Amino acid sequence: MREVYRKYKNASNEKILYEFQKQSLKQAKPNYLYALDTGTGKTITAIHHYMKYSNGEPLLVVAPPSKVKTGDWEEEVKFIEKTYDVSIRIKTISSGVLAKRWEEFKGWFVVFDEAHQFKNPTSQRGKAALKLSKAATQFVLLTATPMANGWEDSYNYFIMFNHFKNKTQINREFAVFQNIQMGPRIVPKIVGWRNEHVLEQTYQGFTVSISKDEALDLPPLVFKRTTFKKSKDYTVLEKDRVLNEEAYDTMPKLLHGLRYYANQKDKQEYVKTFLEGKTTNVIIFYNYKQEFEDLKEIVQKMNKHVYAVNGQMNSLPKKKDWNDLKNSVTLIQYQAGSSGIELQYGNEVIFYTPTYSYQDYTQALGRAYRNGQTKKVTVYQFETKGTIETAVWTALKNKKDFDGKLYGLTKLGVE
Repeated sequence: MREVYRKYKNASNEKILYEFQKQSLKQAKPNYLYALDTGTGKTITAIHHYMKYSNGEPLLVVAPPSKVKTGDWEEEVKFIEKTYDVSIRIKTISSGVLAKRWEEFKGWFVVFDEAHQFKNPTSQRGKAALKLSKAATQFVLLTATPMANGWEDSYNYFIMFNHFKNKTQINREFAVFQNIQMGPRIVPKIVGWRNEHVLEQTYQGFTVSISKDEALDLPPLVFKRTTFKKSKDYTVLEKDRVLNEEAYDTMPKLLHGLRYYANQKDKQEYVKTFLEGKTTNVIIFYNYKQEFEDLKEIVQKMNKHVYAVNGQMNSLPKKKDWNDLKNSVTLIQYQAGSSGIELQYGNEVIFYTPTYSYQDYTQALGRAYRNGQTKKVTVYQFETKGTIETAVWTALKNKKDFDGKLYGLTKLGVE
């Protein structure tokens, strides 16, 4: 039987939703976590959730800065308003300012977009999200990667939904610790869980999870590993901890140096060859500012359209121009643009350097391969063999973050 919304009766037919989105809405409670895969329409599902459970109070969306800048939420709301002949008051704010501004929005209906940003209950951002969830009329969490690193990523969710008081309580009741030698220090580390079925049952009580394979009939996704030999600079740096008269005398600095100097020259040459004669739209994920500058110079010399998302700029083509867009390269820095943006206009994706974060990696994969993609998506994973990049890709393949500290201690002998 069709549900009838209290305030937005015109929207009760849910005529623009897929069946799996309708089923998700029927399963949901007023406060809920939608763990829907990238590209499965979390935004439009959340707006319908708002119309179903609100009493007309304003809608606040807390989103990554990149998504606030694009205005995607406002565009979706305009579409909903026109489709159902309703009116919705919406405001979007960046997750980065939440800690300073959350008190302004008491009594609003709140959507936390890319909710994994708020997973840490002891961070400023996590604490502010918790406070706002208590001050909201209702709240919704949206993320394709709710627990990329296991149960520790779920702590703030459990607390927000009133199942536990704090992180300490969860650890005391469920976590199994073991002391790990980290250089000269002994550090307690979670190595397992007690009564995990209780955590799972509790989690399922406030969450719906749907994968892209279950929900959408998407074209193929193809992976190709592109390998390079390590550079002379890498060999020198690994052996001497010094390069170009600069000392890499701490482990974090050394690890960053090894990542950057794995083999920039051959990667750049490959990109030049790869782009020659192409008129398709290519997306490149990178880590470092200098990588961006070098790649941008290559692309500009080839007279291609350059788009970019990083800490300094956010330029992406408008959706209305996607059908006519060609001969473009979009450069995305992981931390700034691995989540919250749509890149379905591109169907060739290069991971120029791998990220340490499995969550960022999976989010990045979902930028182009999502609802609305009509072409086969080919993903090129650049790997410099026998370097730190091999270890990073191994961790990502195992659905784990790369642990730079452990790598440094075991492979490099750095304390």
